[in-house]
Amino acid sequence: MKKRILFFFITFLIAAIILYFVFKKIDIRETWKTFLSFSKEGIFLVFILTILAVFLGAWRWKIILKDIGYNIPLKNLISSWASGFGIAYFTSLSAMWGDEVFKTYKLKNKFSVSLKKAAVSVFIEDPILDGSIFYLTLIIGVIFFILKTMTIPLELRFVLLILLFPTIGLILFYLIVFKNYKLNILDKLLKRFVNSEIADNIASIREEIFNFFRPSNKRMWQTVILSFLKGVVNIIRSWVIIFFLGAKVNFITAVSISAFTNIAYTFPLPAALGSLEALQAFAFSRLGLTSRIAVAFVLVLRIADISLALIGIFLVLKFSTKWLKEKMGL
Repeated sequence: MKKRILFFFITFLIAAIILYFVFKKIDIRETWKTFLSFSKEGIFLVFILTILAVFLGAWRWKIILKDIGYNIPLKNLISSWASGFGIAYFTSLSAMWGDEVFKTYKLKNKFSVSLKKAAVSVFIEDPILDGSIFYLTLIIGVIFFILKTMTIPLELRFVLLILLFPTIGLILFYLIVFKNYKLNILDKLLKRFVNSEIADNIASIREEIFNFFRPSNKRMWQTVILSFLKGVVNIIRSWVIIFFLGAKVNFITAVSISAFTNIAYTFPLPAALGSLEALQAFAFSRLGLTSRIAVAFVLVLRIADISLALIGIFLVLKFSTKWLKEKMGL
């Protein structure tokens, strides 16, 4: 517990230092003026697009659960999805899987979904499908950025080297699934480190996941389409924010900016505090925009995401309070 508190303190300290250097290089008064110029119409569109992204995420999750035998109302999954987002947003990589654990437990506790099936649905919906679109947007956006600026800065090379590992992991996953490779060797190796029961459970979960991703599964393709649409909605949201801040960019530039937003969230900083401001200031300046607009962009983006995250945390607390009362017999 002490180590975790220390880690959060260190990450906030790092974020504060990064923010200091970012704001040192910009005119705060002009940045604030740009932020305040954001119209009511812009605010409305950004919140609509944020809600639409939540809806698409929850709908995708519903299809996954239906495929494994559970038909849960969409409105219930929307609240669970928002809860998970709230946990993920305010924590960092130190609390990785925290939102997945909560969503899995809620499915089991509230909707009587078996623990294995709940874990399978959450793993498919979040790390695999959401992760795939996350890294696809990142890769395409960085490629567009390089083609537009005709440079690969040293800082970007370092980040790309780190992100190469999860990207290769996802590529290998899809190759194994679609080529229907057997993992008997992996199963044998796993049994050397854990007992047979745990190894068999892991193998069973893996088979459930692979079964969902079989090419003949129509529901799998439906979730892929929804994931793609969710990614497009997030890119459009970035474009809308920039447009209402007074800058005109094309869709390709918006993809690059969304890519740098994704890169920022890979750093172990709560809510990407500091990393998002620094990376967007860097990206905007290289793309012919100003750091002032970059910081104003981040402020608008944060307001939308923090609003959703706070709703999610409220739902987490509501569920947790009810669960505690039931356990205590109150």
